[in-house]
Amino acid sequence: MPPFRFVLMILGMITVPHFCLWGMDFDFNPLSSLCRVEVNLSTNFGGGTVRGTFGKIIGKINFAPERPQSTNGKISLSSRSLRFNYAKVAFDSHSPDWLNSAQYPEISFQMNSLENFSWHGKELRAEAKGILAIKGVSRNITMPISVHYFRAERRKYEGKAGDLLKIEGYLALPIREFGLPGGDEIDQNVEVTVSMTGASDRVRPLLPSPLFGY
Repeated sequence: MPPFRFVLMILGMITVPHFCLWGMDFDFNPLSSLCRVEVNLSTNFGGGTVRGTFGKIIGKINFAPERPQSTNGKISLSSRSLRFNYAKVAFDSHSPDWLNSAQYPEISFQMNSLENFSWHGKELRAEAKGILAIKGVSRNITMPISVHYFRAERRKYEGKAGDLLKIEGYLALPIREFGLPGGDEIDQNVEVTVSMTGASDRVRPLLPSPLFGY
């Protein structure tokens, strides 16, 4: 092991702050313009695919690179903010038969842990385990995700100190399990793609970590 890395490891074990051991909170609200949850419906109309996006996303994730398995937090989507590029679907998606967004204004994902994680260079790949709640129905789900950490990058966007955490994922959502109709016009599995960037309120010390290649 190169001498400078050994020194960093020793200093890290002695001086590592409490928040590094237990993680930092990353808030998705400050950089909401960098957050996107997209819904793709396979249909027999509208050219075969109808795409929708959520306009309002909030939440926080607690993440520690030393303990990925302890990652947890909650992400909430405003049901009423879902918009599609096909007028009929845009209208029907908020009806009582579908999201019933007037009665159930929130869709939430409570992340409880990351499992089966592995580092690929500076990228963390894992399975996010948690509870997805739609239209009053809650189900345990597993979503494959990719995590990238950007130390001290918040200043580039807001002029504030902090790190950025980018999470990307994909889910084939079985809509009938959540009381949503399928039928002949819409496939039973809806494709959901997630790309979200959260910001911390402090900068992580430059300690030995796969995040920085050592």
